[in-house]
Amino acid sequence: MSDEILVTVLCTAYNHEKYIRTCLDGMVGQVTDFAYEILINDDVSTDGTAAVIREYEARWPDKIRAFYPEKNLYSQGINVYDEVFFPAARGKYTAICEGDDYWTDPTKLQRQVDFLEAHPEYSACVHDTELLFCDGARPDESLVSHSEDCDIEFADILPGMNHAFHTSSILGRTAVLAETPDFYHIADAHGFTDFPYALWLRLNGKIRCLARFMSVYRVNSGADSWSSDKEAQTKKLARFYRGVIEMLTAFRGHVQDEALLRLVDENLVRWNFDLLYILGRDRELRRPPYRAILKTKPLSFRVKNAVKCAFPSLHKLYRKARGYNE
Repeated sequence: MSDEILVTVLCTAYNHEKYIRTCLDGMVGQVTDFAYEILINDDVSTDGTAAVIREYEARWPDKIRAFYPEKNLYSQGINVYDEVFFPAARGKYTAICEGDDYWTDPTKLQRQVDFLEAHPEYSACVHDTELLFCDGARPDESLVSHSEDCDIEFADILPGMNHAFHTSSILGRTAVLAETPDFYHIADAHGFTDFPYALWLRLNGKIRCLARFMSVYRVNSGADSWSSDKEAQTKKLARFYRGVIEMLTAFRGHVQDEALLRLVDENLVRWNFDLLYILGRDRELRRPPYRAILKTKPLSFRVKNAVKCAFPSLHKLYRKARGYNE
């Protein structure tokens, strides 16, 4: 086995004491015929996350390099990938897994590297991911599942990442992931990076998906994962939708293919439709270009829309009572 690092694994951690061992076990347990490194950043956790990372760092000093900033990077608006990880990364390929998610297959990296080494026209290789509800709110299920190996297309990505792949499944070419475009930074400012990463990877090559479950995405893993307050949820969702719309608008500037431009514009209309809906602007959904989408909705949705438009004052009171006001 060559001593040259072929893969860099990136892991962000914050208050993941309950989960970080499982995450790191999945990383150090990879069986490969190449060398790989694990870069992990503890963003000033207030629990025992850093202590666990130090323990693993001491056990695998040749494999794990950890970063412990003095101040929380996220609260300062600092992107840990741009400012910490990629300047230190040595691998030709980059894998990503956040500290509360984990890998379930020790052959994950080997399978993905084997594919990319044999197919230089591909920028990334991903795989299926399972969903685990930490609070028991719902039974565990698959987040992304494919019946067979396939290529991920823009048509899979543009409606949202749940239609394409999860971040924990990414193995991409470092040269692509480390040079992020303007639309990536727009999305990052709105609190998400998986969506622009997917677009950027696909813009720079093909993406192959292996129909094999090799990672788990934890839902409701902590107080910061999602608020239980309806008003906070509405605000967070509205921020996300606005971010997607702004991101896709900037992404258009990188697209030259006419068919792809039409696809982007179609999805922009759909994302705007969803934003108007959660903001309670139901009358606008009845006007072009959103009217065409409204007509495709189930009868119950269309009836509710008609009632809301017929009684706007009552609808406004209802939203306020339920905590849906932005």
